[in-house]
Amino acid sequence: MNGQILINRNNLIHNLSEIKKYAKDSKIMSVIKSDGYGHGILEVASALKKSDAFAVATINEAIYLRNNNIEKQIVCLQGFSNIEECIYCSQNNIRPVIHNHEQVNIIKNTNLQKPISIWIKFDTGMNRLGFKETDLATLINEVKDKTQYPIGIMTHLACADDDHDNFSQKQIERFHDIVKNTKAEFSIFNSAGVIKYIKKYQNFSEWIRPGIMLYGVSPLSNCENDINIKPAMTLVAPVISIKKCKQGEKIGYGHTYEFKKDTMIASLGIGYGDGVSRNLTNTGKVFFEDNYFNIVGRISMDIITIDIEDKKIDIGANVELWGDNINIKEVSDSINTIPYELMCGLGDRLQRKYI
Repeated sequence: MNGQILINRNNLIHNLSEIKKYAKDSKIMSVIKSDGYGHGILEVASALKKSDAFAVATINEAIYLRNNNIEKQIVCLQGFSNIEECIYCSQNNIRPVIHNHEQVNIIKNTNLQKPISIWIKFDTGMNRLGFKETDLATLINEVKDKTQYPIGIMTHLACADDDHDNFSQKQIERFHDIVKNTKAEFSIFNSAGVIKYIKKYQNFSEWIRPGIMLYGVSPLSNCENDINIKPAMTLVAPVISIKKCKQGEKIGYGHTYEFKKDTMIASLGIGYGDGVSRNLTNTGKVFFEDNYFNIVGRISMDIITIDIEDKKIDIGANVELWGDNINIKEVSDSINTIPYELMCGLGDRLQRKYI
């Protein structure tokens, strides 16, 4: 018996609807990279079909969507890296993000049968991708004969999800200085940016790029807002064994946990080989029928052990590691990571089931 990833399609649809209501004047570029944040990229694309566009990280992700009959406009956030990919984008309604001069030269030197639609990315302080010391008008002029209008201009906020963010304002001001007097489409706000800044900066909200919030996870630690999102993913694992353990006995590799009293232990058919972090050893919890049980002993490749005390659980019953009853953000916070990593890191042994 193996663990399962349960994906609630209706919650995906609900979350998109809530975002549309919150940002009613914005177009939605739904971010479905990294296999739809671990939810399954094709199923997510189907559930989020009312998006205005999809965003992926790589050309291969975009090609995969096209090969599986996803026809909506796709934005490729890393853009293309050679002439062949540039041509593919122009022919298949894929809108690459242009973030370096090598890509500009590829556009200029490629014989395109039809103009290519692009986004241009500026680095306003993230210091990853994007033009930094480049004049926008000069850039646009270099590619104007090969590109389709309107051109999109974007940047990415570095600290929008911080509780005490004091940098996003500077980035937005820098972006304003770059694009002033330019007729183009603009996009700045990711999930955290949508929640915190969209109401204040409507002029830069033509396109928004929600990611984590589509999957029902708030990007903020303290979030009181009008977006009622619901978790789309529940991770469950089956009970494969139950046994008694006595006070003073120890459990698991390294004997990292000693029982303080006689108790019952259930072994679950899931482990770090499935992407469950080993850092949840002796600190994580699971949920089953109104009860929370502690993970005890070291998480191993295939098995997690939990202390069920005197509760009755049958072999084969599924317990929840995160989902409706255990907030994935609380799980990630407890081990100093982020929900993105937990969701995207789940392994291929886990069956995805869509409900």
